[in-house]
Amino acid sequence: MKPNERLDQLEPLLADSLQKIDRLIEGQGKIIDLAIKTEQRVNKIEQKVDTTAQAVAKLTVSTQRQYEELKVGQEAIMQYLREKLP
Repeated sequence: MKPNERLDQLEPLLADSLQKIDRLIEGQGKIIDLAIKTEQRVNKIEQKVDTTAQAVAKLTVSTQRQYEELKVGQEAIMQYLREKLP
């Protein structure tokens, strides 16, 4: 087989391989972009979760404090009523 004939056989195979490699590289780029966007979204969600958790914790403490104040007030009223009523 002459070198030109062999080159004619290899050229389409090489072109096809290079085209497939280009598509793989492009696909990997898209995957990387998607991973970066996903990571950014996850970070935003984590920040929102942290903010929500802090708000719930503050609300819980506030609710407990209000409950204790209410309980003390109710006990004072009950004590007053016990003293005033026979």
